[in-house]
Amino acid sequence: MEKKKQIVFFCATTPYVMIYKIAREFKKRGYETVLITISEREKWDINWYKDGFDKIICSNFQIKKPTMKNSFDMLKRASSLLKSIYQMKKLNPYIVFSIAGPHYIAAMAMKFFKEYPLIYFPYDVYSHMYPDKKSLDSKYSSYETKAEKFCFENADGIFQKGAPEGLDFLKQKTLLGKNLKTTPLKIDFPSYCSDEFMVQINKNKLLKKNKEIHLVNVGGLLDKSQDLEVYKTIFNKLIKQKIHIHLYLKTQHASKKEDSKIFTYGFEPFLNSKYFHLEFSLEPKKLILEISKYDFGIWLDHYGKMSIKKTHLYPSLSTGNKIASFLEAGLPFIYSTEFKFVHQVMKNYQLDFGINKLNDFDNLKIKLSKTKQIEKNIINARKDFNMTNHFLRLEEFIREVVRKKS
Repeated sequence: MEKKKQIVFFCATTPYVMIYKIAREFKKRGYETVLITISEREKWDINWYKDGFDKIICSNFQIKKPTMKNSFDMLKRASSLLKSIYQMKKLNPYIVFSIAGPHYIAAMAMKFFKEYPLIYFPYDVYSHMYPDKKSLDSKYSSYETKAEKFCFENADGIFQKGAPEGLDFLKQKTLLGKNLKTTPLKIDFPSYCSDEFMVQINKNKLLKKNKEIHLVNVGGLLDKSQDLEVYKTIFNKLIKQKIHIHLYLKTQHASKKEDSKIFTYGFEPFLNSKYFHLEFSLEPKKLILEISKYDFGIWLDHYGKMSIKKTHLYPSLSTGNKIASFLEAGLPFIYSTEFKFVHQVMKNYQLDFGINKLNDFDNLKIKLSKTKQIEKNIINARKDFNMTNHFLRLEEFIREVVRKKS
């Protein structure tokens, strides 16, 4: 029997749902899929990911300052890390995806697997977020900036989920140097919908029960003071119009107990309102089914980023898994038009509920009540924005990377 080609995904943090979806699709097509992560085991549900990966290597390592109290725990984690390295050395990848951030971990993975074809997936490009190198270095340190440059310049292929022109802008901005040299092999592959996550369009919306509109946000929120002020402004405007807001909140790389502390902070003025509902995130598939009962999604963290200056590329180029999550749940969603790539995608499906200014939230109820043909447009969008329709393109890209490396 011919040995399966091994696809290795190296993630520094808790694996993104997008990575699970891609791995799951590879697995269905006869590949062997391997997940490597240094994330702490108690911070994520390792069992949920087993459908997507044939093998999971979790080092359960965390860098902490050694003390007498944690010395035994640190020894256990160091032992786990060494065991993981031993398991990694036994792999024979057909291709490796090195997924940032942080980028220095992705760079270390690239060095470890340098003998194999390797694709760099920056997930979020830090250099898109800042107008100049000084402000970039002040946030992430010059070491992290150098690591990001190293990854771009040493990858055999580059995988990006945002706007197709993202890499071209990166070269023009020169935050990573005037002569950034990258492989010509790159693919633009957004976080598409997955048949496995898709639910039927919910005909029993909460709107039918109480005649009031219900919005839902999923995922984490920014927690800087200026971001919280933006959220508070939006919540006040929604509550004034008797629009419900449901927050299914989850931080990356945090336990549920830590979640509770993080997300109640700053939202105290709204906790007693009948229109403000603070929830906790479910596992990804259950979450999609749960939120299908609401009327609209809302991509709140985009509004938290409204403080980002116009000179930043991040708003124009960024996207995430929420497009897929809301479409899988059968929901149109509200987003900031500052995020131009997201806006363009949704305009293509006639589901552009972009809001440019915070003051536009004042008449949101009127705007949402005039919508037509939403269900038809969502069905069409789910068919087109589906990973199975684009996966052959990813497979061919991988074959090109492997050929060039060979």
